[in-house]
Order: sequence, then structure tokens, then C-alpha cells
Amino acid sequence: MQANMTDDPFESFIEVGIETLLMLMFIGAMLFVNKTLYAYIQVVTAILVCANVVALFIVPVIIWLTISESPLSYYFFGLLLLWDYALVTHIFKQSLSINLFASLALSLLYFIATYLGAFALGQLL
Repeated sequence: MQANMTDDPFESFIEVGIETLLMLMFIGAMLFVNKTLYAYIQVVTAILVCANVVALFIVPVIIWLTISESPLSYYFFGLLLLWDYALVTHIFKQSLSINLFASLALSLLYFIATYLGAFALGQLL
């Protein structure tokens, strides 16, 4: 999906690879600090599946947004991004046994570290 949104598909694949690597490292570090590293495979699988399910719903919304630029398409896009954030928050809350506010903060840190980190590293390469 990301390869079709940019001019250089090679750069897109590099950025997606960096995002995946940062996600794996972030979850590993988070679980290591919490001493629940035994749940690494389950947490990574849950986050990857949730992200891909949300991405499956985002594709037609992005097409709709690109074609019509309707305000409703922007609302749906924002709602789907919020849904993705809520899913990751719930996964962190359940896997780490932390409260909602800590899970919200950790999820925000996760999205900043993975997506903005991958973008920044992609710009350096």
C-alpha cells in the first residue's frame, strides 16, 4: 500500500522494513522492562494482525478520499486511525497489566517511535 503512495517504491519498502524492525524492538524492550518477555510472540502477533485488519479497511477509505476529497472520507479515515490506536492501547493494557492512562501514553510513544522514527531514519538513508 505504501509503495503505491510514493514515487520511489524501493524507498517505501525500506521504510516499511524499518517500521517493522522498530516495532519489534519497541515491543521487545517494553516487555523486557516489564519482565513479561514470554508474551513477545503473542503481543507482536496481536499488533500485526490488528494493524493489518485496520489497514484493510483504510485502503477503500484512502481511495475514496483521493477521488472525492469528501469531508466524510476524512472523518472515516480519522476514525480508523483512532480505532488502530485504541486496539494497540488495549493490547498494551492487557499484556502489561497497566492502567488505561499508562497504556494510552505507551501507545502514543509506540506510534511516535515506530512511524516517525522510520520516517526519520528513511530520510537519513
